[in-house]
Amino acid sequence: MLQTASVTVSTPSSAKVRESEAGRVAYARREPASVAQMMSQHLDLARPGSDAEALRLLRIAFPGASLTARVEAMARRPR
Repeated sequence: MLQTASVTVSTPSSAKVRESEAGRVAYARREPASVAQMMSQHLDLARPGSDAEALRLLRIAFPGASLTARVEAMARRPR
């Protein structure tokens, strides 16, 4: 038996959006430890076949992370 759900989305008016754009922060920065953990989890799920593929996957998934952080996450994973 299928069930349906009703979703209501409210968006602010364009005037309110323009007023709040000047002082808003899009996303808070994450702690380096939590980013490293997310990168490790991503590699566990993706199961890359090589180190080069692992670095490529991390570069795509975490474009703001440094190369050093990506290499460390790749090196920590069990082989």
